[in-house]
Amino acid sequence: MTLTIAFIGIYGYARVGERGVMVIENAFLFKAASKLHLGKFYVFIWRKKSVRNLLNINRKLSLKFSKKYILNSASPAMVRIANDLKNNGIAKAHISEFSGMPSVISLQQEYEVLLDQDNSNPHDRKSKSFIQRLVDDDFKFKNKDSALTRYLLNEDIAKACAMYLDLVPKLTSFKIWRSHQTEISERSASQNWHRDYNEYQMIRIFLYFNEVNSNNGAGEYVLGTHYLGDSYDTLQDSEDGVSRYSTESDVNKAFSKDRLVTAEGAAGTLYFVDTAGLHRGGYHPVPGERRVALTTFSTAADLMETKVRKPKNIKLTNFMRKVLV
Repeated sequence: MTLTIAFIGIYGYARVGERGVMVIENAFLFKAASKLHLGKFYVFIWRKKSVRNLLNINRKLSLKFSKKYILNSASPAMVRIANDLKNNGIAKAHISEFSGMPSVISLQQEYEVLLDQDNSNPHDRKSKSFIQRLVDDDFKFKNKDSALTRYLLNEDIAKACAMYLDLVPKLTSFKIWRSHQTEISERSASQNWHRDYNEYQMIRIFLYFNEVNSNNGAGEYVLGTHYLGDSYDTLQDSEDGVSRYSTESDVNKAFSKDRLVTAEGAAGTLYFVDTAGLHRGGYHPVPGERRVALTTFSTAADLMETKVRKPKNIKLTNFMRKVLV
C-alpha cells in the first residue's frame, strides 16, 4: 500500500503537453484521502522519508542534472543563504545581492497600486483581522517588466532554495500583505509560536517593502528547530499534524535567548525561513505596519495545493520552467 501511494504520487506530479497543466499533485491525493476519511492514514504513510523521497524523485533527478549549472553560477549570497538555512533554518539577504532584481522604489510603487486596489475591493481577511491581503495567491503575470514579476521569477532566488532543499523546488504560493495593529491587545493565531506542517522542509521568503522592526510586525524564529537542526523534535505538535501553539513559557524553558532571532530589516530585506521550524508572525504593540511579500518554495511532496501557475506569455529559463507548474 505504501509503495502504491508513493507510485501514484510520482506519476501524479505529471504534466500534460507543453503548457504544463497540472493533472494531480500530492496535495490532491491528500485531499482525496481526507474526503474518504483516510487523511490520517495518508499522513502516516507520507511521514516516512522513503515515501517523500519517492514523491520527489523527479525533482531530485532534475537537480542532479542541473547541479553543475547551479554551482557554476552560484553567487556568494546564494551560497551563504543555503548554508545559513542548513545550519539555522533562517537566512537574511537584500535584493541588491541578486542580479536582475528590480529596485526597492519600483517594488514600493507597485505595492502602492495593489494597496489602492485592495482598499477599493478588499480580499477576505480569513479570520486574521491584523492582515490586509493585497495579493492572496491571485497574482497575474501580465507584464514581464513588472517589478514584482521580475522579483518573483528571479532565477538566483530559486537556485538558492534548490541548494538548500536538495531538489528543484516548486514555487507554490505568492502573497502580499499589510499587517498592522488592531484592537486586539494580545497575540492571536499565527502571531503565536507554531510550525508549518505541510512539509518537513520548505522555504518562505519574506520581502520587506518598508522598514520592519519588533514594534511594527517583525516575525521571530528559533534557530535550529528546522528539520536539519538539532531541535526539530522540541515543541512539536501532535502526531496527527493538528497544529497547536506553543506558549512564551514553553519556548523560554526549551531555548536560551541567543536561539531567538527577530527578523528586522530595511526595505528590500529578504528573509529565507524554513517555516517547518518554530516561528511566530509579527505582532504590533504600537501603531505601525509591516508591508511584506511572502513567496513559498516547496517540494512535490507538499500537502498544500500549489497556487502559482506558470505564465504563458513570458519566456522562462529551462530551470525556471521546472520551478513553475
